[in-house]
Amino acid sequence: MLYNGPMKQKVPLFFALSILVGLVGAGVTTILPNQYTAKGLLVITRRTDVPAKEVFTYEGYYAQQNATSYTATFLAILQSPSNLISADSTSDPKELLRLIKAKREGSQVIILSAQGQTPQDAQRLWKKVSDSAIQAHIELTASADPLLKITKTPNSPVILRTYPERLSIFGAGFAFSFIIMLSAMASVRYLKEDHDN
Repeated sequence: MLYNGPMKQKVPLFFALSILVGLVGAGVTTILPNQYTAKGLLVITRRTDVPAKEVFTYEGYYAQQNATSYTATFLAILQSPSNLISADSTSDPKELLRLIKAKREGSQVIILSAQGQTPQDAQRLWKKVSDSAIQAHIELTASADPLLKITKTPNSPVILRTYPERLSIFGAGFAFSFIIMLSAMASVRYLKEDHDN
């Protein structure tokens, strides 16, 4: 039986089996379809309102502070379920939430990422979500602060191929199987000793 004998004799066997499980897990990732990620930057700016008279104002500072504050608002608009539904009403909103990631980078920059099975799918989704959020921004700021502006950086988005994380999958498979086998052997030894007593 597998659990007969001292525990230290079984550890090398468990180690070898765990490596095998890890390798199988990493091998399975080679047949999984690769995904593509479209990444691009959205920059929030505010034009300064030039005063009519030749007087000193804090307009430049105010414009920068207003744009910095608005960045968090635009990030919320970008990630909102209503924006995702407006961008692509044919897809499940929960699925879109999984495919879309947005994060603030610096004071006035947002990185938007969209995943797809093909480069075209990723780029299309990125464009739909960003355009929908910019349209919502235009409608909102028309009655609030029309000087605020959202700009896509040139050449956005960039398409990246997303490779499966084989090393992480190997490590997780190895650790999980090794812990399970050691726990099972310890349980059997404990039950056997308890039964013998």
